[in-house]
Amino acid sequence: MTSPQTTILLLGAGELGTAFLPHLSALPNTHITIGIRSPSKYTHLQSPNIFLTAIDLSSPSPSLAKTFSAYDILISATGFGADPSSVLRLAEEALLAGKIRKEQGKGKLWFFPWQWGVDYDVIGDGEGMMPLFGAQRDVRNLLRRKAVESNVKWTVVSTGIFMSFLFEQFWGIVDRSKEKDGKVMVRCLRDWNHKVTVTGVNDIGRVLARVVVGDVKAEDRVLYIAGDTISYGQLADIVKRVSGKQVEQEAWSIEHLKKELDSAPEDGIKKYRLVFARDGVWWEMDRAVNKALGMDMMDVETFTRSLFSR
Repeated sequence: MTSPQTTILLLGAGELGTAFLPHLSALPNTHITIGIRSPSKYTHLQSPNIFLTAIDLSSPSPSLAKTFSAYDILISATGFGADPSSVLRLAEEALLAGKIRKEQGKGKLWFFPWQWGVDYDVIGDGEGMMPLFGAQRDVRNLLRRKAVESNVKWTVVSTGIFMSFLFEQFWGIVDRSKEKDGKVMVRCLRDWNHKVTVTGVNDIGRVLARVVVGDVKAEDRVLYIAGDTISYGQLADIVKRVSGKQVEQEAWSIEHLKKELDSAPEDGIKKYRLVFARDGVWWEMDRAVNKALGMDMMDVETFTRSLFSR
């Protein structure tokens, strides 16, 4: 007897959304629809079980909820650029979609909100600096209060920051601007013992697929995954060992980061740096569900080697 088909609506086709596709599409009896504003730009993503549909997330309620209700699983990969109010509204529409499914005699809607990042329960709104982070915390609390009565189950997957982000030039932590001169600058946020959890986007997709098929208990809870959790001191040591360059180190203390932000209070990157110098941006590897699943993940040293071998 053929098992029933699972329908997934994936919102967004950016770096993370496209990283999900090969892993989700490989699952048996799975039908994936990518919801995006302009499907004509993404026809290259189509396959026998990957389809495209036009979705405007600013559509009025309840039309958005009715669209969501047609699917078994709703995964948000809409990106960091979302307006704070939009992430909360999306959760509200998901709850309404669950109620619509109940009226139609369907099972629970499984909702994965955009939480592919740090621990928003701990970090909150970053002392008022990051309204988007505060909204992410509010989404968690809303789901905790309303999901059961709304015929919705939810899973938050906390990933830390994307592995590649740690090495982005604009982030300033691993500064390769003088690499042609044989020098690399490594900076720390807070101090050299402060840690950060990072995960590669492909590995996030691998873990998500294991969650969807039920290899880990995931209903109505926060899951933690990690490709690696390292201190900034360990990061500096890795860059020294791998790059073969002269590595200089500079500490960006909380006091320094506050002064930097005071000089440009609307600078989003400076806000992020100060928030990431605080708690909630890392967890021990033994808390990661990928460890419990016995999954090999890309670590920082492996990623660093791939960068400096180019």
